[in-house]
Amino acid sequence: MAHTPGMKHGAWCHIEIPTASPEAAKRFYGGLLGWTFTDSPVMKYTLYSTGKGEIGGGMFDPPPGAPRQITNYVTVDDLDAAVGKVEGLGGRVVSERTEVPPFGWFRIVSDPDGNAIGLWQSMPPPAAPKAKKKATKRKGKRR
Repeated sequence: MAHTPGMKHGAWCHIEIPTASPEAAKRFYGGLLGWTFTDSPVMKYTLYSTGKGEIGGGMFDPPPGAPRQITNYVTVDDLDAAVGKVEGLGGRVVSERTEVPPFGWFRIVSDPDGNAIGLWQSMPPPAAPKAKKKATKRKGKRR
């Protein structure tokens, strides 16, 4: 997941695949579908790309006891507001708010049938550095 400029509220944005063997998963998905991969050893996470302009995602080995299921993420404009609607619509909030610096935050919820879905809110992109003003020479009278 990254900054998702142009992603509108309700759009699919990331698909996470659990794997106990990232190398085998990379061989499988790369060979079968042509996906490309970027490893993030610090996060113990592998990002995958399905192609320019397409939805990608990530692969990781969930901790013991965590469900081993593919999780689909949807962009929301306001994570807290979206989560605030879940129970009133018959769903259940499954996880705490989790930050993925410097990209954004997510929470897992489930629908009335128990299907899990990730809600993702991107952090605003970093502000561009301010351009330095060019010094101008003053024209003045010489004495």
